Amino acid sequence: MEESLVDRCIRRAGELEQEKSHWLPLFQSLAQIFLTRKMDFTSSIAPGAFLQEEIFNNTGQFSAFLAASVFLSMLWPDSARTFVLKPTRRLREVPGIDEYFEFLTEEMYAAMDNPRAGLQAAFMECFIDQVVFGTGGVGAFAGPDEDGSLPVVYKSWGIKGMCIAENAQGFVDTIYYKEKLTVRQAVQEYGPENVHPKVRELIAADKLEEKIEILYVLEPKKPEAGKEGVAAMKVRSAHIDVTNKHLLRDSGYEEMPVAVGRLIKTVGEPYGRSFGMIAQPDALSLNSLSEDVIAAVEKQLDPPLGLLDDGRLGGGTVDTSAHALSVFNTSGRIGNEKPIFPLFTVGEIQSSEKLKAELKEAVTQAFALDRLLDLNNQTQMTAFETSVRNRMRGEALSSTFAREDTEIVTPTINRTFNELWRQGRLGVVTKGIGAKLRRLWATIVGDDRVIVPDAVAQAVAAGLKIYEIDYISPAKRFMQSEKLQGLFTAMDGAVALAPIAPGIMDNFDTDEYARSIVEYSGAPRRIIRPAADVKTLRAAAAQVQNASMQIEAGKGIADIGLKAAQARQAMGTNGTQGRT
Repeated sequence: MEESLVDRCIRRAGELEQEKSHWLPLFQSLAQIFLTRKMDFTSSIAPGAFLQEEIFNNTGQFSAFLAASVFLSMLWPDSARTFVLKPTRRLREVPGIDEYFEFLTEEMYAAMDNPRAGLQAAFMECFIDQVVFGTGGVGAFAGPDEDGSLPVVYKSWGIKGMCIAENAQGFVDTIYYKEKLTVRQAVQEYGPENVHPKVRELIAADKLEEKIEILYVLEPKKPEAGKEGVAAMKVRSAHIDVTNKHLLRDSGYEEMPVAVGRLIKTVGEPYGRSFGMIAQPDALSLNSLSEDVIAAVEKQLDPPLGLLDDGRLGGGTVDTSAHALSVFNTSGRIGNEKPIFPLFTVGEIQSSEKLKAELKEAVTQAFALDRLLDLNNQTQMTAFETSVRNRMRGEALSSTFAREDTEIVTPTINRTFNELWRQGRLGVVTKGIGAKLRRLWATIVGDDRVIVPDAVAQAVAAGLKIYEIDYISPAKRFMQSEKLQGLFTAMDGAVALAPIAPGIMDNFDTDEYARSIVEYSGAPRRIIRPAADVKTLRAAAAQVQNASMQIEAGKGIADIGLKAAQARQAMGTNGTQGRT
């Protein structure tokens, strides 16, 4: 008997959970020390169980949240205006292509900057998961049909409910994600007609807050030739009610809707490693040491006391804790000893403070805060020294930022572009994409004003790539700082040689030099005019210059004629003389 889709997915989920199981104790420990929360990786507890009473130093938690925040500011600092879309090389000479791609970029900004889309929040949650656990994901999904102002929504997929598998190239292409929904949420998402009969019984009993476990399946599949719709899509998407073993939805996507990133990756491990894993031993030691130091300082502030008594030592023990009181026998007491006296049981704690400082520095170093923020630099430097230091910081962080761009940011941008294209929001094409949306706009503003160039429409229909993503983030500037410095050095050298070799400047394409400076410095590319506009401006300037030269030439000819006439007249050789 052939295995059903539900049974296969539940079985596959169990296999992936088994592969992930050896990571769970580590994840649980990381959650406790860096997020001060039990996240049920290894045990089931009451929701919202926090651990503040067990945490005595927050350096680890502070470092984790600060590192995630800096990641966001380095990779996505100006919201969506961290990138621009450029046409591929084969499209750059197409008439009107620059103007069309300016429109594309602005439409992408509008969709991704929408506060209700939740992209900033999704990125931040993903980066927190990555710096603590090493793995995190961001999903981009079509917005609600009834809300035309929200074309794409974004959601973070955390490591707690996510099991993953890689393809042959080492990228995540399979995701099994579990989360619990209330009955009310399940009905809102899937409709009462699609949920299991037992769920409908809970609805009838008004038990709307009962929870059911939902399994989301995203995995590659081979498109069926000659088919359309879900059958022709490359990614299967199945939603399964695990509690009742019921298929809620079977659909698909044309590309993976969730981008999964790993902060640090080692061979043979699908899950990533994190800054938190590097910092964990020092963070645990720091927490334990901080607890001991707090107890020692408390003893110094309020030391335990001893009390002389005519009886025996009470209980046979001496309590050395803060606020303690121990009773001693007075037999053999010599002289006038004080009947009550402090017990100084605390040794030297200066070495403990020194060790704490070393452990704090080790934790912040593990989260790369010195390189992310450059807070440890207390010296004044020249502009050249600053550029060298920035280049060194970029070299130390470039591999991490490059991985984030490759696995999280770029797939999210690509997914957003594809979703907007399919919704018809990126211009009018000849074959009915987004016809409904165009009719809505036509009733409001008249005919559509942006037409997709034929070359672009044909390239998209053929499955060809039409754009490149040009990042202008601080992270990109770090990675390109050496190129920027090289541009300045090359030009400085050429200018220095110009007096003795005037033709040396002929080797430089000044237009390309200006574009490169804008690109590598991180300045907005919109400050550079399109090549067609530059050509038009120069043609107009040349025309004005030619007209001026003709006017000047005319003036020169007239002046020469006037002076020649004056000379002939002075010499008596003008045309009216010498006739018979």
